Amino acid sequence: MRAAVIDGYNKIPTVTDVPDPGKVPGTCRIAVSSAGLQPTDLLRVQGIYKQVTFPYIIGGEGVGLLESGERVYFGHSIPSSGALCQVTLVPEDEVWPIDDHVDEDQAIALAIAGTGALIPLEEAGIRPGERVLILGASGPVGQIASLAARRLGAGTVIGAARTRSRLDRLRERGFIDEVVQLGQGDDDAALKAAAGPGYDVVFDGLFGPPAESAMRATALGARMMSIGTRAARNMTLTLRELRGRSHIGVDTGDRAPAVRRAAFERLLTFARQDRWVIDIMNFDLEDIPRAWAAQQGSPGAKIVVKVAR
Repeated sequence: MRAAVIDGYNKIPTVTDVPDPGKVPGTCRIAVSSAGLQPTDLLRVQGIYKQVTFPYIIGGEGVGLLESGERVYFGHSIPSSGALCQVTLVPEDEVWPIDDHVDEDQAIALAIAGTGALIPLEEAGIRPGERVLILGASGPVGQIASLAARRLGAGTVIGAARTRSRLDRLRERGFIDEVVQLGQGDDDAALKAAAGPGYDVVFDGLFGPPAESAMRATALGARMMSIGTRAARNMTLTLRELRGRSHIGVDTGDRAPAVRRAAFERLLTFARQDRWVIDIMNFDLEDIPRAWAAQQGSPGAKIVVKVAR
């Protein structure tokens, strides 16, 4: 069967033939239709996140069919069987049925990326009318966080990112109410200018200097929920800047499958009721080098690879 494979650290994936994975007790065999790329796929082959064995079939999430013909979303293919291949093996509790009317691209966007946005915001306890800042708003996680924050009761949603055109487009589409362009020389001033009386909740997908600047613009009682380190892996704040505020690092991947599945199902309901559409970039399996290059940049969209046409 055809699969996207990497044969060493910091290499580029290529499509090649690999053996059929057969069957493994406790897993489901899935014929893959589409699979998603995510930042952790890059980190794995950089040797930063978890250990992989080469040759390595990349990817872990997607949509496909069980042998019974049931349509499912799956997350976390077993290590020897990645998602970017024609057949994958997935632990039974990571296989979640989806209705036929659910668009597979949107289902993939709302799963790992979506639960990574919703769970931290739910735990932040957004109160009606609060000001919520989304750091890294232009990417798929940020887009979902913006929509989820409003659904959870935010009064004003402020989106911050480096690309002004993407932020303006999100504001036009109703994802966010206000924009802050980062990386223009003085993030402290830019974030404070849009803070009003101060941000009550900060959803942080960047960490590092942008998160430091955001914390300095928060109100007393603010909660910062950090989920990613796209800007930097460290951040420095004084006790004065932290006093009366909370900072929590969140890893939704560590949550039990049942917890993540319930959050995914809530997101599917929100998306249907509010007609959410998350930005998607599609690639064919044979074009995996270009998809990989897009993921290495800042695509501003969820990358979905079409494994079966």
